[in-house]
Amino acid sequence: MFKLILRSTYKTYHGKLGYLFLLLLMTGSLAHMLLLKTVWPVNIYDPIVGFDLSVFPHPVTPSGTHLLGTDPLGRDVLSMFLAGSEPLIKLSIISFITGLISSLIVGTFVPFLFKRFDMLLREFSSGLVLISPPIVLLILGTGDFLEKLSPEMVGFIYGLLGGLGVCYLVISTRVKELINSEFLNASRVIGASELQIALKHILPLIIPYSVALMLSVTTSGIVAYGFASFFGQVGWTPNWGMMIYDAITYGSYLGGTNLWNLMPPTFGFILCSSSFYLISISVKKQFGITL
Repeated sequence: MFKLILRSTYKTYHGKLGYLFLLLLMTGSLAHMLLLKTVWPVNIYDPIVGFDLSVFPHPVTPSGTHLLGTDPLGRDVLSMFLAGSEPLIKLSIISFITGLISSLIVGTFVPFLFKRFDMLLREFSSGLVLISPPIVLLILGTGDFLEKLSPEMVGFIYGLLGGLGVCYLVISTRVKELINSEFLNASRVIGASELQIALKHILPLIIPYSVALMLSVTTSGIVAYGFASFFGQVGWTPNWGMMIYDAITYGSYLGGTNLWNLMPPTFGFILCSSSFYLISISVKKQFGITL
């Protein structure tokens, strides 16, 4: 089923654009690691502590040495931009996988095999829908937990919130619509157990729903991470939210806020969130999903 989703979504122009944007982000992250190990001096191009002593005052405009200029703290903007793609890629992939697995397992078996527990879980999921993920990240990012709030941890938390929240509500509703379908009744007549029906008949039908929903949830997770990283609530790691904050905060005191400091991280957020959003649209179009 997943191979079918991959092949079918690539046929649409939404899917092609989404996969292209994702490939560009991964290529940028890989290029950053290679450049730091080969061409770029670490003391100048490190995305956090790099500083070019030969250029003053900072920030400087784009040049041959610094293709996107430097920020008010003297760091290379291109290096920071390329490094900022890595945490979002990690967050997105882990969020998507975590939410997909949790929503498929819980969404398939609970409403089909454990109907009483489903009523309780639906109330819990409704509560999760009301929780604002950016606020959750801001709360978790205070105190000692801040250093543990890595992109992987944020992705795992956001994946659970999405998988057991809105994703479960939609999938469980879809499963209930299928419970008394004729083809399922026919399977029961020929001796198939409820577990076999859930695995062989229910699960393949709801996979596209879960994939489409979690792609959308991952898109909002990227925005939430950007919101939290702007306020420094997601640990000390290179990220685009930090770039925007530094450009505005330090730029107001050191040389002014410049477009070459603001445009790259803004473009990065748009590129990353658009990639998952476009793939989500492609899945919905190819499988006739209306959400």
